[in-house]
Amino acid sequence: MNISIPFNKVIQFKTSIAEILSISLEKDVSINDTELLGDFIVTGEYKNLDVNVDTMTFEHVIPFKVELENNIILDTLNYDIEDFSYEIIDNDSLQVNILLHVSADKNKISDVIFEKDDDEDDRLNLIEEINNNEVTINNEVINSNNVNNNVIDSNNLKEDYITYHVHIVKLGDTVDTLSSKYKIEKDKLLELNNINALEVGDKIIIPDINE
Repeated sequence: MNISIPFNKVIQFKTSIAEILSISLEKDVSINDTELLGDFIVTGEYKNLDVNVDTMTFEHVIPFKVELENNIILDTLNYDIEDFSYEIIDNDSLQVNILLHVSADKNKISDVIFEKDDDEDDRLNLIEEINNNEVTINNEVINSNNVNNNVIDSNNLKEDYITYHVHIVKLGDTVDTLSSKYKIEKDKLLELNNINALEVGDKIIIPDINE
């Protein structure tokens, strides 16, 4: 993930603006599994056309939200203000232009699919490649050295299912969140993976139930 997102806002003042004397921009940010949430805080001093004082102060809060891609590694998430500009409009408004840069590394393997009808040797070879942290997807060899070396056991693959996904655990994943995300009962997920404690980078088998 590597994007620059513009935020443009017109701030209406209660008095007229003769000149912006100083201005600063700060941010207050919180993060969850799916979103980057926060406020831009614009503060400064200005001269007023109508009031006989040297300076007046202002402060304005601009909320923002950024949707995060679902396969990023949250520990690598970075966000910073890339650019900031402003201009006075109609003597009583301030146009602020903020460019927020957001970047994060992605899990190199997010979902790998096993089909029940695939040749058994091909399936076992793919499992071996994943367990060795190297797998070919769309003719591209992906080396996933950033994941842990927990092993997928081919004996765990049941005939009750058609498709298996290999999910690489990321920060914030739990058995409950994975059960909800992939719509599978918690007990079935535990049975297939012999989970004691999830760690970032673990490889988890996620089945699709054959209805």
